[in-house]
Amino acid sequence: MSAPLSPDDFPVPLRIARQAARTPDATAVSASEGELTYRRLDRRARAVAGELRAAGAGPEDTVLVGMGRGADWAVAVLGVWYAGAAPMLVDPAAPEERLRALLAATGTRHAVVTGHAAAAALHRRSGDELFWAGTRGDAESAGPEPAAVAPGSLAYVLFTSGSTGRPKPVAVGHAGLARQTAVLAERYGLTAADRVLQFAAPAFDVALEEALPTWCTGGTAVFVDDNVVSPAELEPFLTERAVTLVNLPTPYWTQWAKDLERRPRPLPPTLRHVVIGSDAGRTADLIRWYAAGGPPVTSAYCLTESTITATCHEARAEALADTADEVIPLGVPLPGVRAYVLDEALTRTADGEAGELYLAGSCLARGYHDRPALTAERFVADPFDAGPGERMYRTGDRVRRAPDGTLRFLGRTDDQVKIRGHRVELKEVETAVAAHPDVVDVVARAVRHRGEPQVVAYVAAAPGRPLDGGELRRQLAARVPAHLVPARLCVLPRLPRTPGGKLDVRALPDPFPPEAVIVAPPLPEPV
Repeated sequence: MSAPLSPDDFPVPLRIARQAARTPDATAVSASEGELTYRRLDRRARAVAGELRAAGAGPEDTVLVGMGRGADWAVAVLGVWYAGAAPMLVDPAAPEERLRALLAATGTRHAVVTGHAAAAALHRRSGDELFWAGTRGDAESAGPEPAAVAPGSLAYVLFTSGSTGRPKPVAVGHAGLARQTAVLAERYGLTAADRVLQFAAPAFDVALEEALPTWCTGGTAVFVDDNVVSPAELEPFLTERAVTLVNLPTPYWTQWAKDLERRPRPLPPTLRHVVIGSDAGRTADLIRWYAAGGPPVTSAYCLTESTITATCHEARAEALADTADEVIPLGVPLPGVRAYVLDEALTRTADGEAGELYLAGSCLARGYHDRPALTAERFVADPFDAGPGERMYRTGDRVRRAPDGTLRFLGRTDDQVKIRGHRVELKEVETAVAAHPDVVDVVARAVRHRGEPQVVAYVAAAPGRPLDGGELRRQLAARVPAHLVPARLCVLPRLPRTPGGKLDVRALPDPFPPEAVIVAPPLPEPV
């Protein structure tokens, strides 16, 4: 008897094709425009693959996929893989100039795009430069067999923001994607009975994490309707669609937890598990969530360069009693992920000591597409592993490791600032502000004003709950040292975030207009 195939030998698109052959009549996609069985998803994807192959797309080629949530997105992504190529997921509503820049950054010559004005304009003006493959895969007859893809070949490209303003194209290989998909399907206990919410923006890597483990285990991906915005609107949607698992941005889930505390009500009966990520959560909100009868929560630490989720923390209710003011830990690495906490000399720190988090293992992306210098800067040689060519990724996150192996987030490597002699951790400021029951989102930034560094906090309040800035300042002054009270506090309807849920720093308003700020008391001189 031959040994079973490992996930690295069995790329995700081929696993989905085999699942379609095993359960052709099961529902793979549930969306506002209708449902797709596995048979229908497979056949439509093969038709798109046939178009792309005829146009010359194949291994190591990127294909721009730009469309909203729904069945067409599922067909397009799988169709690109069936052609042997790699989807490059983008926001279809992005300005035409940005789409052109992304195409130029990757040398992309093919696209599967529907509906949006910028994408349509891109097609019209590109002429022969860009092949347009619609999602016309409606033929009932089976198309070509899915292409065999090598474990090391390119699986997808996603863009992350760069400090220079130039997007960074992260190139992920099939081996890492297969490994992470298998690990997460097991971690979340997915089965064919699961109906997993497809909530993330289609150009965000979490969208793949929601869909792929679901399809590899025969479950249903339930695409959220575009008109579902708030948690109050999400709850009836989850009940109606019998959703069993959701993966939500932490600020969105925080708003949900605080709303449940104010207005207790039963949660959707089929919901068995919640995953949160994209930002640091706080245990005070976990306490609120469990007090409202919420199902178990897993906090996931996600990076595009580590093929989405790298570490998880199972946030159990019984372990929260004395941790209300703490940030939820990053947890422990997933199988196949190695996590190092290193000092500036790349020496391992002792348990409890702060250092920068480096990730290594099968999870790592191949690097930045056609950006060798940037790849060499962030993906460095792994001195702790004997394997040839092993690398580790510099995350830029400051952490410490507890004796039990749990990683705890301390902030970014550039998040510690000195304010008139006081060392201030911006995450500590955020934790203090977030303790207010009406605050659903907060970010602290260090800025210079009149030549002096200042801490500014941008705060979003719960809908319908006007935030009293004076009260917030008094509560902070009563709870924390003066140097943790922000010098400026801006109350906004919501914090600007990217489609992936990360803070859009460039969209933050000027913190200094007098009508938008509250000035905190002056700091005492440091002792």
